[in-house]
Amino acid sequence: MILLTLGLNCAPSLPGVKVGPADTAPASDSPAQGDGGDDSDDSDAPAGPCPKGMALIGEAICVDRVELSLEVLVDGVWTPRAPYGPLSGETVRAVATPGLVPQGYISGDEAEAACAASNKRLCTSEEWLLVCRGDEGRVYPYGDSYDLMACNDTYGGGHPVVDYFGTSDGVWDTEHMNDPGINQQPESLAASGDFPACVTPEGVLDLHGNLHEWVSDADGTFRGGFYADAKINGAGCEYRTTAHSRDYHDYSTGARCCADPSF
Repeated sequence: MILLTLGLNCAPSLPGVKVGPADTAPASDSPAQGDGGDDSDDSDAPAGPCPKGMALIGEAICVDRVELSLEVLVDGVWTPRAPYGPLSGETVRAVATPGLVPQGYISGDEAEAACAASNKRLCTSEEWLLVCRGDEGRVYPYGDSYDLMACNDTYGGGHPVVDYFGTSDGVWDTEHMNDPGINQQPESLAASGDFPACVTPEGVLDLHGNLHEWVSDADGTFRGGFYADAKINGAGCEYRTTAHSRDYHDYSTGARCCADPSF
């Protein structure tokens, strides 16, 4: 089987990606973390020292409760970006909005800059593992015993790329692996919150399955597995892929942001 395998003022400058100003918050149909807005979802309320939509883990880490989605700046207005297909010249920032399909097709460098554009950052591997395993060292985000129904990790087809193109010949290149249609197939990528049992005690969703999640490791690492494979490279929270550099992206690669708490 093939391995499937933007800011703060210092956000990286990347080809094909423009970073939105972190201190600019025009009107948006989908408020970014820390913005106002009519929101009755208690799980998205400010959590003490953490920005809106983030969970406090111990006393050291704020982490987005859901996987990263993107907003794009259009005529001065932050607008939700469709999560299907790679970035191409947009000015973007990361948001974490329950109920949205998260962004696949994103590289580690792009994810880092998108988090920075919202005054956040990619989690380190150590932080990500602490969020997933907790102080008690859980095997899965929800506990030690695997639950077949808890997370989006049991894709019912053969292979998403093969299923979409109808062949395994000539489809393992960048163009094919980033086709927007792959993640729009039935029983593939799910909206954040569609699997409510895939959750830590602190309310962090989808750490296992759904999308691979980039972390800040310099050599390129994503964690947690995705909807069609969350076993090959480790069980549960230990799943880790290191086969790709941080500029890599395909339909399976996503991210979530962390931040430092303000006490």
